[in-house]
Amino acid sequence: MCTQLMSLEEQQKLADYRVCFEEESASMLNIDVIDLFDKEKLLSFLEEVQEELQAPDLMVTGSAFSKRYSYLIIASAFYSFLMFNKKLKMSPENLAILSSTSQEKWLPRLFFNDQTAYIPETKEDRKTCRDDLIKELFVDHLSPLWDNISELCKVPKPILWENTAIYLFWIFETLLKRDDLAPELRDIIQLDFDYFLYATEHSIFKEYKSHPITGFYCDMTSLGGQAVRIRKTCCLYYALSEEGKMCKGCPRRGSYQACNNLA
Repeated sequence: MCTQLMSLEEQQKLADYRVCFEEESASMLNIDVIDLFDKEKLLSFLEEVQEELQAPDLMVTGSAFSKRYSYLIIASAFYSFLMFNKKLKMSPENLAILSSTSQEKWLPRLFFNDQTAYIPETKEDRKTCRDDLIKELFVDHLSPLWDNISELCKVPKPILWENTAIYLFWIFETLLKRDDLAPELRDIIQLDFDYFLYATEHSIFKEYKSHPITGFYCDMTSLGGQAVRIRKTCCLYYALSEEGKMCKGCPRRGSYQACNNLA
């Protein structure tokens, strides 16, 4: 296994997922990710985010932040691994959140301090990289961060984990729908998706009461002619909208009800 910097072409592609490879001047909403694991610094940061989002309370803020942050790390990590065969260094010590460039809503960006990536050279190397990536992202990174946000913001953990799950499903399913993928690569992506969903509960997630993601995976439902996966928890997005607008897959719509039996 070797390491290599991301190419300019790869950097440009990851920029579509709000990844930034150049340092920028300080901002109130810039923060080293490792600081989010300090509860005092996390609370101060979330209070700034609450003001930026004009959220009614920290519960809504915590959920909104978890959605935006999940998008950043899930999309960048898995796109790189699946499409470039490169494992980015996703430890909290290596990442920083940069302020948004959007004038309409707060959409943070992700910066990598060490911009080298691991390149597996054999099938066994790739399996090791895959396990390392899953553990690094979900066990060592998101699990303790979601614990802190749940405690500080009183957000139920299932909401935080489903906010993560929707982007995990999205990145795999989006890639699998592409008609320009070589059949061999499509097979690899499907195998990786199946591996994550069905083979990691008793290995990587063996210390958990249950797999933090797979409980949210279900068939899609046709709504208005569009395939939508109905959420099992409400992400509270409606509380940020003046009109109370809900997500397309919100369990509050129609007769769907949020599940109350998730631990």
